[in-house]
Amino acid sequence: MARVLVNMGYPLGDAIAAMPYVNKYTIESGDEVLTLLGNPYHQNLFRNSFPAIKYVNGIPSNTDKIINLSIQHSWAKPIQRNFAEQLGYENPEYIHPKVDSFKKDRPIKGKFVVLGVHSTSQLKYWNHPDGTKVMQDAPNWNVLCDMLRKAGITPVVTEKDELYGHPPYYNGIPKKSVKKLGISLLDTINYIEHAEFFIGLSSGLAWLAHGLDKKVAMISNFSEDWYEFDLNDENYVRIVNHNVCHGCWNRVGTEFTFVSKDWFWCPNHKDTNRHFECHTSITPQFVFDSIKKWI
Repeated sequence: MARVLVNMGYPLGDAIAAMPYVNKYTIESGDEVLTLLGNPYHQNLFRNSFPAIKYVNGIPSNTDKIINLSIQHSWAKPIQRNFAEQLGYENPEYIHPKVDSFKKDRPIKGKFVVLGVHSTSQLKYWNHPDGTKVMQDAPNWNVLCDMLRKAGITPVVTEKDELYGHPPYYNGIPKKSVKKLGISLLDTINYIEHAEFFIGLSSGLAWLAHGLDKKVAMISNFSEDWYEFDLNDENYVRIVNHNVCHGCWNRVGTEFTFVSKDWFWCPNHKDTNRHFECHTSITPQFVFDSIKKWI
């Protein structure tokens, strides 16, 4: 029996996506499989959901084989399939990820939704047609918050930061939301668990909500429909506009090279009037209409 280390030095969202196949590999490989997460604290989120997985906080000296799971292995495949294939699975089916439940007291009495407004590149944000200068005021999100409140639902933001982005332009939190900024991950989970549903971007919070079996509405036109969750999931709504430029993220490595230092990377239309049109074309009314069935 060999000792194998699965090295997952990546953010929470990627870990949630990969964990079902790490669990499957741990059970089926016949080897002693150890798992190293990028953030050791995240071990606490999977202990009950995947009890077979054994965690380490470093690389053991007597390790026979290391499997370094990498999101950069291929952007041309669904996220989970990418990880599954690196573990040796051919034509893997989608396995719904799981995150442990820590449900505590309901944090808000009435109906509410959790919004995830921040991400790791301006391309992924719900950009506004007036450009990055207005993003600090979160205009799209504020209009949507108005619509939600009129429908009797309180919008709540559980992000770490008030402002996030790249100088001189930062992305802000909608003023018309209830701001719960900088709360613990367990408190964030509690808000998501008690929420009616989640609305956000292609981000770790969306994966967290998905792993908690919550309804997820995802604004993600920079990636292709097949990239994130299983499209057959009735609790998943993908908010896209295929009539404009979209899906460039899944052509990185073939048509494009992603420049991580360029916060405003947009391979086809940067510095033109079509910059980030994948998301500027999506209106608050379109988002609201897409989730109206859940209200």
